[in-house]
Amino acid sequence: MTKTHATLLLLSTFALTACVTATQPRNVQAVQDNEDSFVLPDIPAEPLPAAGIPYPQLDKQTQIDQIGIQVARLEREIELLNTRIQQIERRNTPKRTAAKPATSNRLNDAKLKNNYLANGGATVAEADSVAQNEIRLYNQALKFYQRGNFTAAAAVLRGADGGNGSEAARRNMYLLLQSQQRMGNCESVIEIGGRYANRFKGTAQAPDALYSIGQCQYRMQQKDIARNTWRKLIQTYPDSTAAKRAAAAVRQR
Repeated sequence: MTKTHATLLLLSTFALTACVTATQPRNVQAVQDNEDSFVLPDIPAEPLPAAGIPYPQLDKQTQIDQIGIQVARLEREIELLNTRIQQIERRNTPKRTAAKPATSNRLNDAKLKNNYLANGGATVAEADSVAQNEIRLYNQALKFYQRGNFTAAAAVLRGADGGNGSEAARRNMYLLLQSQQRMGNCESVIEIGGRYANRFKGTAQAPDALYSIGQCQYRMQQKDIARNTWRKLIQTYPDSTAAKRAAAAVRQR
């Protein structure tokens, strides 16, 4: 009985082994067939375009209206430009003057000669332009001087040497002298002050110019020369305030 059971078990084992061996190649073949039939999806060569934002489309009438507005603006600008051109042309067009009688065209030689000599050899128009320039420089330099910017004032009046001897030219030269004195430029004070005192003798500022020269000479250790300058001031302008200061300086030094 025991042998019979053992025999049956062996036969069953062989039968199962045969079944497994027979079915295994079929499963492997099925897997291989599935692998051969699998295909990857197509990959695009370039990225797909992003979906655009939908904007409202203008109809033709709206577009025509907008173009009409732009044309109207351009026409307005052209009109303004034409008006500006006409104004410039009228401004540059010489005015026609009525013909004067022949008698008014006669030149008064004596009058022209007197004007020429009175203006230092310059014509009336030239003298006016020179005087206006001197006044303009003086006003500009005076603003700097009053603000304490003596360097700028001297720069504006650089080269002021009395010009044609007019009052405006004299003021410019004296203001230049004062600016140089404020900056402590003694060499310039001596040079400008000497020319001023010689050219504008008898003016109210001539004694002050001489006194300033003496001060700078004394500071530059030219004490004897400074005393001589002050003595000359006392002799030339004895009644001036500068002469009194010069006398006190001579006594003290």
